[in-house]
Amino acid sequence: MPSSKLTAVVLRLALVIGVVTILYFGKPVLLTLTVGGLLAVLLDPIDEKLRSWGWKPGFAIAGAVSVLLLVFAALFFAVGKQATRFAENWPQIEQRLGEQLEKVKEKLPTSTGSSQGQSTADSTGQSAQLPIGNPGGGNTTGSIAGKLPINRGQITGLLSTTLGVVGDFLLILVYVVLFLSQKERLRVFVLRRAPEDKRGLTHQTINESADVAQKYLKGRLILIFILSVLYTGGFLVSGLEYALIIAVLAAVLSIIPYLGNIIGGGLALAIALAGGGGTSAMIGVLVTMAVAQMLESYILTPLIVGDEVDINPLTTIVAVIAFTVLWGAVGAIVAIPVVAMLRIVFSHVEGTKDYAYLLGQD
Repeated sequence: MPSSKLTAVVLRLALVIGVVTILYFGKPVLLTLTVGGLLAVLLDPIDEKLRSWGWKPGFAIAGAVSVLLLVFAALFFAVGKQATRFAENWPQIEQRLGEQLEKVKEKLPTSTGSSQGQSTADSTGQSAQLPIGNPGGGNTTGSIAGKLPINRGQITGLLSTTLGVVGDFLLILVYVVLFLSQKERLRVFVLRRAPEDKRGLTHQTINESADVAQKYLKGRLILIFILSVLYTGGFLVSGLEYALIIAVLAAVLSIIPYLGNIIGGGLALAIALAGGGGTSAMIGVLVTMAVAQMLESYILTPLIVGDEVDINPLTTIVAVIAFTVLWGAVGAIVAIPVVAMLRIVFSHVEGTKDYAYLLGQD
């Protein structure tokens, strides 16, 4: 291999490694920045519409962000009460699920009964053990905290996680406001950095990238709402407990291609099994998921989302898994719009059009 080609290969490999390293170690900044940017793209039409009505930029941005907050508030209000009851009853649900699984195991053929005998012996031996404490039965500690089901470390961890989530959400809102207020400056900056003879193409690339992300996100939100209604109706008919929260969760998970539907369906089946609904409830859940997925794949997605993303299945799976490894669960959600925008950029830049072909499905 000529030295020039070898150098080009090494440089490209170093570029890939460098990008992956930056994405991984820059997660605390890049993840919230990316989510804020995508939400700003989603809210941009509302902002533009309000400005066209004569609203000042500050009021238009506040109106667009208010719409986002109202959507989140409506979602939390719709599922909040049932989610609270679900969380309170989770220990009982977990216990019932374990009992149902034990019944399934008992029906399976076993080679010997030694495991059951060993389990009984272990249970007997365990029950014969004396609890560790004051032999006299006195309360030497006098501490109420010792009787709590959680310790101080768990409480601190829960508070830390909650504050972290709230902090990230507020930071994302700040990014949304800043992106909407500075969108023209960012656009002009990119155009000024482009060669003069390429500014028209650069302007087209910016518009197409924003358009594909906007249409995808808007289409997915509409699909989540429709799937939530379909799942809720089917789960209620099947007699599934907590039908609303499970339906909304399964619909939200559908934004993760392929894997989300499997996770949501598995969760619904687990709740059906734990609820003691028997075979009829599980069949009802399976039928509901199957019908909803057929409607989504063959009717709803082509009609609502269309082929705007134009990414082939292999790229989709690899992107979702890669972003999940790098950025966690949120990475799986942002993977598709980010890669779709990247494909648009590749398709307009000389020397990278082959990569656009590799990512797409034309």
